[in-house]
Amino acid sequence: MNRVFEPGESIFFDSQRFRYGWPGDFRRFMFWAFAATSVFFFPLALYRLPHPHFVSLLRSVLVGPFFEFNLAALSGLAAWTIWKAHPSARGWAIGANLLYLLMFVRPFFIPMRPVPDRNLISLILGIVGLAAFAWPDRK
Repeated sequence: MNRVFEPGESIFFDSQRFRYGWPGDFRRFMFWAFAATSVFFFPLALYRLPHPHFVSLLRSVLVGPFFEFNLAALSGLAAWTIWKAHPSARGWAIGANLLYLLMFVRPFFIPMRPVPDRNLISLILGIVGLAAFAWPDRK
């Protein structure tokens, strides 16, 4: 995979040398989305862990702290490997994007309180991320 961040390049937006390129800029955006997801969901999973609810196995896997911990861990690994330009970054990113899509689809399997904004955002992130990381690199 091509590097998302060039060596010595700042991870923040540089308005002086703005360039637009597919899929590099969307990969950079997804790096920030993965980092934010990891930072948000990891404390939430740790908070919910000592508060068990006795529900079905499917519901606890798709809704409970187990899902949130997996989402935080996979997103954190994806962000880390993108930042460090590891060859495995594409696989971790595709896995994290599949969890975004699962977050959108899970209310169809398990009756949950609808949260349309968050589900729509996870659908958009999942589709954009899959397209950006499944897109072949230029040689």
